[in-house]
Amino acid sequence: MPAIGIRDRVEVSLARQEFNASVVVADTTLKLDIVGFKVKLAGDAVLDADGWMPQIAGGAEFKRVNPGPAIGSVLDSASARRDGVDLYLSATKLFLAQGLLVNGTLRATKANQNGLLGFGSADQRGYRLEPELSLAWLLRKNLAVGAEVRLKPDNLAFAGAAFQEDDWKDLFIAWAPTKNVSITAAYVDLGNIVGHPHQSGGYVSLQLAY
Repeated sequence: MPAIGIRDRVEVSLARQEFNASVVVADTTLKLDIVGFKVKLAGDAVLDADGWMPQIAGGAEFKRVNPGPAIGSVLDSASARRDGVDLYLSATKLFLAQGLLVNGTLRATKANQNGLLGFGSADQRGYRLEPELSLAWLLRKNLAVGAEVRLKPDNLAFAGAAFQEDDWKDLFIAWAPTKNVSITAAYVDLGNIVGHPHQSGGYVSLQLAY
């Protein structure tokens, strides 16, 4: 996922997610494109570490899914849209003495499986507010371990067990060997996704900044 930061205040990102849904429909891959914008609104997680002011950021993610004709017909019958926008507000606080980094996010979303199964349904057309929480323990100034949980709506449960949605959670370790490079490895549990139960596994990401 490429991302561009501007003056430590604005971030623009592009991403594509793909998921093999062949358990439900043979030779079907869900493709989700995401354009993200994030703005730092107030505070600074590092400079304000001695006080109680968190770093606050707001953002939007514009998403569009290509579900293929077979799953697309199911989404159409459930009145799920192919595109949608997530809005979120995030607060991050660093507790230096305890070596603890806490982030809480409140997301307004219509997304089904983050958007892989469209947005909303006949039963749920409006936005849902869903919380997300992450905790990181700083073992050193450039090394952290932690956990994350993300609650999600379940707009398509009426369409069958294959479309029921679970919350996402993970355990991670993050290392920043320099101020421009960070590497994150995680074990991720995504629950049921499009008829694939117990979706879990490893994840590695590399971020470069300048």
